[in-house]
Amino acid sequence: MTKLLIQILFLFLANVLYAQQPHEMQDYTVIKQSKWIIPNNDTLAYAFSTYQGEKALLLKRNILNAKSASIAYPKHLDFKDGIIELDLASPVGSAGYIGLAFRIKDEQHYETLYFRPGYSGTINAVQYMPEKKSEFNWWDYEDKKYQAKTALPLKAWFHVKAVVKGNQLTVFVNNQLTPVFIYKPLDSILQQGSVGFWLGNSAVGAYKNLKIINFN
Repeated sequence: MTKLLIQILFLFLANVLYAQQPHEMQDYTVIKQSKWIIPNNDTLAYAFSTYQGEKALLLKRNILNAKSASIAYPKHLDFKDGIIELDLASPVGSAGYIGLAFRIKDEQHYETLYFRPGYSGTINAVQYMPEKKSEFNWWDYEDKKYQAKTALPLKAWFHVKAVVKGNQLTVFVNNQLTPVFIYKPLDSILQQGSVGFWLGNSAVGAYKNLKIINFN
């Protein structure tokens, strides 16, 4: 009996230690252009440049349109559940609509978490949107359950940590211990895909330090 208890205890401790092992991190701090899909056309351009002294990817919209939304993302990333961290900034200040996309299937199918520095401190500062339709139909998701209040700098960099687990999204800003936004259920149509940067109806957005821990 004692031997059996020892074996059970050993298995339990082994499982605990295994569960505590860090998941593999995928670091996209350095963007290898050939391994990314980054739009470059008449309406959208990009540049590897600097913003406020930091190296960054700048997405630039040449023609503003309230229904516009664009993404840049790694080609071969397969993300289902995990932790997404990145830094964002709005060089255009209050006119900024910047964020991230996850479980990206292609440029028309993904989920969005975006931020509006011009609405800092209001319920409109943070917003989640399910699968993108043919147009960026943000007006369908103005209910309070899709949005959250948080303080955002107008033009400075801020850090975002998004935890995706099953049908729930939990969002932290600037390393706060308390989440600023918890949303569920996530879009059941999209189960997995890539993760990347998102630009809405803004002249420019700045992005850096994308890191992903994949749970699956």
